[in-house]
Amino acid sequence: MFSLGPDGMRDLQERAEGLSADLACGQWKPNRFDKRALRKLAGTDRDAITSMFIELGPRQGNKMTSRLVTLLANSAAAQDMPSIAELPEAQEALSAVSSVIRSAA
Repeated sequence: MFSLGPDGMRDLQERAEGLSADLACGQWKPNRFDKRALRKLAGTDRDAITSMFIELGPRQGNKMTSRLVTLLANSAAAQDMPSIAELPEAQEALSAVSSVIRSAA
């Protein structure tokens, strides 16, 4: 279960960095549904993740890679709570997620 506290934010950052590393070495390749979502997020601010999920809907989300969906859903949950999003750990985690988005888009 995902935690919205500092430990959960550190875990989110580690998962974002792991996905980024897997992308860099070719162990993870975004599918076309992943790319569609990532393109929507690229060039926007981090707060766009929640809006993007609403816009895409469940059908699109079901076709995306589970690692990416989990990463983005957890990021959206952190963003949705200002008290959590302002934590230094959350800022670092959301920055790592943004890096994955830019790299994979």
